[in-house]
Amino acid sequence: MDKRASAARRTTTARPTKKSRKKISGGGRIVLGFIIVVVVMLTGIGCGFLTASMNTKPNLVDDLQPASSSQIYDVNGNEIANIHATENRVPVKLAQVPKDLQNAFIAVEDARFYEHSGIDPRGILRALWANISGGGVAEGGSTITQQLARNAYLTQDRTLRRKVQEMFLALQLEREYTKQEILEFYLNQIYFGQGAYGVQAAAKTYFGKDVSDLDLNECAMLAGIPQSPNYYSPFNNLAAAQARKAIVLDQMSKYHYIDNATARELKKADLKLIKPVKPNGINGASYFIDYVTQTLIDRYG
Repeated sequence: MDKRASAARRTTTARPTKKSRKKISGGGRIVLGFIIVVVVMLTGIGCGFLTASMNTKPNLVDDLQPASSSQIYDVNGNEIANIHATENRVPVKLAQVPKDLQNAFIAVEDARFYEHSGIDPRGILRALWANISGGGVAEGGSTITQQLARNAYLTQDRTLRRKVQEMFLALQLEREYTKQEILEFYLNQIYFGQGAYGVQAAAKTYFGKDVSDLDLNECAMLAGIPQSPNYYSPFNNLAAAQARKAIVLDQMSKYHYIDNATARELKKADLKLIKPVKPNGINGASYFIDYVTQTLIDRYG
């Protein structure tokens, strides 16, 4: 009897009263309310950050077609001077760019360019794995569209805000332009070192020829430069430029733009570079160049 009574007393003391249950329930509501407030605040901050970062533009094309250089020719049609605007750039149509050069850039910068809509999570993961396993930078993480957005509209600062802006602008570019237009804008926009912007100026700077006349070996070299223009410029570091060219050829082989035998052969091929020329290409007829330039300014501003 005593044992049953003591067991009943222990059971009674272990069971919470109505008052304690109310206290627990009230405390839970306070914690839950606090969590909801924090979530709402964080959501609001995040939405505000994204809204401020979107930075979409009503007319994208103004910055996608920057000022280009002007050429002066003699009476025989020979170019005697190349007068730059703010940058040494001579825009060309995509049809003038060799398919090998287009493929080289896609292989090394954005293998799924024709498949994604401006942002490519798969490409980021693939590039991360390729670079870790390869012990170097073989593939870029940003898409070609993101790179175009960054180069045309944004700074090179490595911040979260700039990355978010880059993504929104890339999506906007993909909505407003075709893949061919985006690739053309990109190839005319990027920097190749030695003051050359765009593939035509780069072809003239390094090989003394139009971009349409480049061979596969030259295309592979040019496609490797924008990763680090000053370091990979063959005028500054030929060994590094050749090593980077080999990476481009490997990527072209990996994505079946060329076969393995061609890649191996071209890795050993020399580059027929021209000697660096003076800025603007001014020669002995500088007095005439100055006259023509001033006449153009007086007439067109």
